[in-house]
Amino acid sequence: MPANITLLNPARHFIANEAGLGYLTPLGLILLGGPLIDAGHSVKLIDHDLNHWSFEKLTQEIARFQADYVLLGHSGSTASHTVVVKTVQEIRKAFPTVRIIYGGVYPSYAYQSILREVPEIDVIVRGEGEKTILDLISAWEKDSNLENVAGIAWRRDGEIVVNRPQPAIQNLDQYRPAWELLDFSKYKMFGFDNVAGFQFSRGCPLTCSYCGQWMFWKKWRHRSPENVVSQLKFLKQKYNVTMVWFADENFAADREITKIFLQMIVDADLNLSLNINMTAADVVRDADLIPLYKQAGVDYIVMGVESLKDSVIAGVRKNNPFAISKEAVRLLRENHILSLTNIIYGLEEESWSTIFEKFKGLLELDSDILNAVYLMPHFWTSDGKSTDPAKIIQSDLSKWSYRNQVIATRYLKPFALFAGVKLTEALFHLRPKALWRLAFDKDERYLKIMRDSMLAGIRVIFAEIGEFFFQTKFTSAGSIQIIPGATARDPFAETLKHILS
Repeated sequence: MPANITLLNPARHFIANEAGLGYLTPLGLILLGGPLIDAGHSVKLIDHDLNHWSFEKLTQEIARFQADYVLLGHSGSTASHTVVVKTVQEIRKAFPTVRIIYGGVYPSYAYQSILREVPEIDVIVRGEGEKTILDLISAWEKDSNLENVAGIAWRRDGEIVVNRPQPAIQNLDQYRPAWELLDFSKYKMFGFDNVAGFQFSRGCPLTCSYCGQWMFWKKWRHRSPENVVSQLKFLKQKYNVTMVWFADENFAADREITKIFLQMIVDADLNLSLNINMTAADVVRDADLIPLYKQAGVDYIVMGVESLKDSVIAGVRKNNPFAISKEAVRLLRENHILSLTNIIYGLEEESWSTIFEKFKGLLELDSDILNAVYLMPHFWTSDGKSTDPAKIIQSDLSKWSYRNQVIATRYLKPFALFAGVKLTEALFHLRPKALWRLAFDKDERYLKIMRDSMLAGIRVIFAEIGEFFFQTKFTSAGSIQIIPGATARDPFAETLKHILS
């Protein structure tokens, strides 16, 4: 029986998006919308994060659509959870009988504590959701028992039930994205209008200690190049999309498939600007293909360099020693492709000495843009499991956004580490080499994206300074302890829930 289903992207209000980076299309929800529409359901997408509506306006829109189900999903992981709780509480007050479903990375791992403490949520979808959501809605519409729906956690007579996992989808082509749910004119980034997010592949062959995406998506899989190129053509012709940001964890994990895909994009002559995530090791592996990347429209490559010390890189199970990262940056610059490098503060015991060493290494690395982030101890990751809760100094989960400090450092107070990171960002982007390229590089597209990126970055830095001084509070190190009765399986998750309660 057809149902009315609202897909809701909660209002995370991450400061980087609001200050200037812009908003990406809520891809996870779009990927659920396609199969739901094709199954005969009526679907409405509400991007509450983008719209900045009040809760009153939000509930009015849900009522106007007469939703039977509300599905909440986000890409913000731990940092988005608190706003999800507030949102479902408002929805439940307004609609006592609507069924509320929650999915994403954080609920996939924290389902036990969420179902215990957030009664407004009926079901949690664990892992990728296309098949699971179809099976779940079908079971509810037929008044069937939920026990046979793989990939969910739910309650039966007040007791939490965890169903068997949903097998990873092998043929990603069978589920189409519901682009028709979006108003593309609202999505802009780096000076481009009508920006879309998409996904060529899922998963990652690496098992980095700070990351849980490789566990969430399981084995690396990909759509067929033919399918993705047809989707890119559709986005260009139907919605005048000008930029596509691929949300893959590891875009080019398979060299031969990537080569075929890039050549097909070139042959299609789409004139799209493409942003992708790659490892520095794969960039170097594909040295002979980098001109093909540029020809296909790849203007921006994000690389998780994470650290400039080979010993730290080996410790987090990454595959890019400093020499590899440096060569990757050189190859991209040679082909006028912007390199954005992520560096994680907190992978080692930070001090003024480590900050200065990172800065010197960054000058030698010489990438175009630095994204300086903090280690986030998500409890399902290796680093999260090894984190002493007594070292946690940020109890507000909304600040677990990678741009805020969460773990205490022995040698630096929060203000000192913040000042060191911001000073590094400012001095790195104002170095003479960078300013010269910003003024005189011969590649027009490079100049456009670089200049817009720099302006957005400046706005973000000033916004983050304001947030640090006026909206950020820390608890003292050692004030958080493992609580009695915390399960051995996820004591850190139990501890965080105790903080919030």
